[in-house]
Amino acid sequence: MSQVDVRCYARDGYAVSRSVLGHDQVQSLRQEANRLLELCTRNSDRYGARIEWEVDHLADSDQAGMHGVIRKLEPVSDLSTTFQELAQDPAVTAAAESIFGEPVELFEDKLNLKLPGGSPYPWHQDWSCCWRAHTDELVTCFLYLDDADETNGCLQVVPGSHTGKPTHPFRSGGHFEVDPACVPADRIQPVPLRAGDMICFDSYLLHYSDLNRSAVPRMAIIYTYNPARLGRINERRFPALSSG
Repeated sequence: MSQVDVRCYARDGYAVSRSVLGHDQVQSLRQEANRLLELCTRNSDRYGARIEWEVDHLADSDQAGMHGVIRKLEPVSDLSTTFQELAQDPAVTAAAESIFGEPVELFEDKLNLKLPGGSPYPWHQDWSCCWRAHTDELVTCFLYLDDADETNGCLQVVPGSHTGKPTHPFRSGGHFEVDPACVPADRIQPVPLRAGDMICFDSYLLHYSDLNRSAVPRMAIIYTYNPARLGRINERRFPALSSG
């Protein structure tokens, strides 16, 4: 089971677990991610409710060759027994259970694909941009399926930015991006990790990832958990499938 430094998590708002997934498991999960990518690309009418397209998030100057490329699939556990089982694997859930000090339920799951040329995720806080209608008792477990560094868009964080549960104002004209003036540039910490490593983080943590400027992908499977005592509070995340 994955080990997480709970004191580090409480202080910084995130913590890293190394080698949560073994080499063979990572290879198998990459294949499954590629299967879902192909399935949803080929049947975008059926699976469109769970697809985000890269061109909708890229500047005009970065869109060349990116039409028809998927940025994110959410959710995926109802399409994949492999990812459904991984969501319940103690190697993954142990970290969230240690942080909460109790059993957990799956709140959300998604594949972030960030293929070469893939778009940045601007500075944001998950709770204020996405989950206000639910709970802030959430831990996200972000598992890399590829090596990740600053060239292909690893996560970057502001340690301690979760303290006191602040909610920063959004950028003017933006949808969920935090106003850049609220991000202390001198405290930004890139978190490069290897395939199979995991970073867990708080729903108030300021985080960001840059454009993938490399020739290699930066795929990740992301699970968010809530304490089991709250129940299965986000089951409606599954979109209804079109016929066919």
